[in-house]
Amino acid sequence: MSFEENIKKGTFFGFIPKRLEIEGRPELGAFPFNVLFASWTVKDGSRIMGSAIYEPDLASYKREDGKCEMRYQNAYGGDCRLLIAYNEVKKDYFGEKFVNGKSAGMAMGVEWKMFFVHFTALGLTAGERCSFETVA
Repeated sequence: MSFEENIKKGTFFGFIPKRLEIEGRPELGAFPFNVLFASWTVKDGSRIMGSAIYEPDLASYKREDGKCEMRYQNAYGGDCRLLIAYNEVKKDYFGEKFVNGKSAGMAMGVEWKMFFVHFTALGLTAGERCSFETVA
């Protein structure tokens, strides 16, 4: 089935990121390489996709009492960031998105794929720095 057919059927698309793999830093493997949020709309008969990608701030990584967390910054700048936490004991994730200093949503989960499906389902938020492109 094509992308267009899936969109018409209302199929949900979620972004499942790859794990962050940096030589000599195995503790970062619980975190994603990046996180992508996207939203679609139709304007003047053309399908438009807006997307924002968040990249890890490696210097923000911290671990305390079996809990790890790291911030991610919006690649397009502005006051847009994520906080992703992983509890090594409970083996669960928590993520919160902030846009212009305000919480724009959060998600939690015990399984990598479903956590990121729920987290990225937030899509874009008004005021979030992003890129727009026409989708064929």
